[in-house]
Amino acid sequence: MTLTDRRRAMRFEFVENQWGSVQALEPLRLRNFGLEGVLIESASPLPVGSTHVIRLAHRAGTAQCQVVVRHLSPDGAAGDGKQYVIGLEFINLDDQAMALVRQILAEPADQVAPNEA
Repeated sequence: MTLTDRRRAMRFEFVENQWGSVQALEPLRLRNFGLEGVLIESASPLPVGSTHVIRLAHRAGTAQCQVVVRHLSPDGAAGDGKQYVIGLEFINLDDQAMALVRQILAEPADQVAPNEA
């Protein structure tokens, strides 16, 4: 290690492309919820067109849902510019996930706790 190299850990050079994944758990604030997708607020921007897996949790039920990012915009209402409004479209929902989405939508809005879905 040279004196100008500030990295303390050993590094390995990859000659070919390598694939990897990162899982980050962040609670997301829901702005809008429908059969085809959700509108969320997040501190992390997500690339338009990227696919992700989210977990819906409502009352005693949970479901994994695959989503694709359809649009992204800075949230001017946040004031600090560090929040984003992200439109996610559900794709390939299985029966369990679709049942949970329908259950959430069947309840009156005033009975669904904020951020519960």
